[in-house]
Amino acid sequence: MNASYKHSCFSTLAIAVLLSTACNFGSRDRSTESAASSRYTPPEVVATPTPTPVPTVAPAATPRVIATPVPVLTPRPTPNPTPIPTPVPTPVLTPVPTPVALSMPVYTPGAQLTGRLRSIGSDTLDQLMEEWEKSFNTYQPGLRVFHEGKGSSTALPGLLENRSDFGPLSRPLRDQEKEQFVARYGYAPTEVIVAVDALSVYVHPSNPIAQQGLTLEQVDAIFSADRKRGGTDITTWGQLGLTGTWANAPIRVYSRNKASGTYGFFKDVVLEGGNFRETNTEVASSEIVVENVGNDPLGIGFSGVAYKKPTVSSVPLSAEAGKPFFEPTETLANQGLYPLARFLYIAINRKPGGEPMPLHREFLNFVLSTEGQEIVRKKGFFPLSPERALEERRKVE
Repeated sequence: MNASYKHSCFSTLAIAVLLSTACNFGSRDRSTESAASSRYTPPEVVATPTPTPVPTVAPAATPRVIATPVPVLTPRPTPNPTPIPTPVPTPVLTPVPTPVALSMPVYTPGAQLTGRLRSIGSDTLDQLMEEWEKSFNTYQPGLRVFHEGKGSSTALPGLLENRSDFGPLSRPLRDQEKEQFVARYGYAPTEVIVAVDALSVYVHPSNPIAQQGLTLEQVDAIFSADRKRGGTDITTWGQLGLTGTWANAPIRVYSRNKASGTYGFFKDVVLEGGNFRETNTEVASSEIVVENVGNDPLGIGFSGVAYKKPTVSSVPLSAEAGKPFFEPTETLANQGLYPLARFLYIAINRKPGGEPMPLHREFLNFVLSTEGQEIVRKKGFFPLSPERALEERRKVE
């Protein structure tokens, strides 16, 4: 093979190779493009910032508060001057009068009397005795009536010395008094229950204590030097919970004197035998106690309910802290709920087993009759139940 032929073949081969290479390159590009077009390629996603989720907000205009809720504000009440402990509100109870006229006998004189009717004793029963004697005198016009009311402590001496026929008492006779009587006569005097009374603690009508009440422990701490019921010495109205001008105001105490049965009852029941303070102002009658308290906005005193006037207010009382407070009404006294309810008595000199004196029988039968018990209510005291009245009448049969 000559050189020109070899060159010609090489050239032809080179051209063929170049053409083949070009064809293969183009074919590869088309194949790649075709493969690329047949393979699934996810669409290109333009990276758009994801919006921050907007929290769902209640349609209310006020935004929701995640922190501690704001408390609902209510008007701040005026400081309550209620004593400590806080008393239970006084129950609203309407007194129902005992139907005295339906069950008690009407007084009919069993004998016409002459001579004297003498009574010495309690000033609490003073007005009641006067009214009884006056009315009884209309049935027994032959009697001359003599009456003296200076205190229960004068009742027994009058009977002992035969200066009286009847000894009114706002308390039972004391053991020492009975012993004196037995030493003289050989037997004890007869005590007849004639009415129900309630001892009331009075303050001036302007005093808020009249709406709040006192426990017997608080009353004891006001009146007593010994405070046998416990507690601390109470000398100002602020110590009872009153505020404002009352907070430092002194308590001015008015008391009965030692001759009084009311004094003795209060000492025994409220003070539990303790002594009254020497700083208390002692007066000679229940009327004067009420008069003094009515004239003194800072005053406090005690007396029977029959002596209540518009110038004073009765304080509801509770036997002890945590128990209900009660006012001195007929119903509550007869139910035994009011803590200072008491019986009123008339003592007589009657020998047991013997025939009662006509004067004793007639007068006490009148007192325990419909007419006599209506006078009890008229004078501001509480009549006996028919059952109690019948039981007491038996003492002079």
